[in-house]
Amino acid sequence: MKTIAYYISEYGFGHATRSIAVIRRLCEKNEIRIIVCNDFAYDFLNQSLNDLITEERVALRKISNDIGYVLQPHSLTPDCDQFKISYQKFIGKLPLAIQIETEFLSDQHVNLVIGDIPPAPFKAAQTLSIPSIGISNFTWYTAYKELLPDADLKPLYNCYTSMDYFFALAGSRERVWGRMGSKSFGFFSRSPQVEVVHKIRKTVNPTGDKTIVFFGLGMKIDAGNLAAYKLWSSLNCVFLVSSNTNIEGDNIYKIPIDDTESQNYIAACDIVISKPGWGTVSEAVSFNKPLILVTPQKMQEDRNTIEYLKTNDGCELVEWKAMKEFEVTADVLEKLNKQKQRAGVDSEEVLNVIVEEVCGILGE
Repeated sequence: MKTIAYYISEYGFGHATRSIAVIRRLCEKNEIRIIVCNDFAYDFLNQSLNDLITEERVALRKISNDIGYVLQPHSLTPDCDQFKISYQKFIGKLPLAIQIETEFLSDQHVNLVIGDIPPAPFKAAQTLSIPSIGISNFTWYTAYKELLPDADLKPLYNCYTSMDYFFALAGSRERVWGRMGSKSFGFFSRSPQVEVVHKIRKTVNPTGDKTIVFFGLGMKIDAGNLAAYKLWSSLNCVFLVSSNTNIEGDNIYKIPIDDTESQNYIAACDIVISKPGWGTVSEAVSFNKPLILVTPQKMQEDRNTIEYLKTNDGCELVEWKAMKEFEVTADVLEKLNKQKQRAGVDSEEVLNVIVEEVCGILGE
């Protein structure tokens, strides 16, 4: 049985949710063992992959892989000063991190490294001549280009140029990474559970005459005083929000904190309001849900995702500062209905092709 070490970024749950989709499909198709390496989403991953862990197909390893962004309070905008402090600490520890991962990969007899998209594992894999695959719509090297001078980014560049293959996901505008090749893939997501989706819709909209709105800004976002938003007064709307969202109301339903299958709630809704995170966007597009994206467009990967959507699938934009006054009106609904005319995305086929490519590289 061959072993894959699968490294997942620490920034939010989006990297974890799409990695779970790939991991589940890999385990469906092959007799392989996968070691999942992450810290921030460890409990989430543990619950999501519990059946595979029980079967000893998947093992979890708690380790912090990268730093993501540092955001200003009540904002989607990076805090550049605090970020630079965190980044210098991270880079100072990077040589040790590479050494630790090199020893780990050797000790575990790993046959393939997959990263979404921490830098150190790629350099460690190269040291041991283990093939590696980066799967992402961006790298931290390009994500930080507007925050740091090129000289400070050299350590990240050296790690990412060690990748053997790069699987560029929808919206990517990365340079051509991958010493052995690069391929492009569209949106994909975890599969929804039809009976669960039906139950959610009946619970929040028993009469069937409401518009179900999913509202999610991500686990790393401090949204401030959400109670002041006019959104919750939108006519004939009910809202699905994450468990950590600080808002209450008769028309607001919180996703249970122990329910990790958020794709079911995206599938159950009629409209998705979100930051432009790839994970939520991919679920919305995969299930053909109209999108309203909340964004100051400060992060390059977010801008890339938005441009991709505007060209291919459609989305409406609301500036962060305008969200307090935003409501779902008849005019908004009319615009969103046009998005439903977009071509469907075969998430299952995208996943199958990714898994075929991974297995080809693994030699399965």
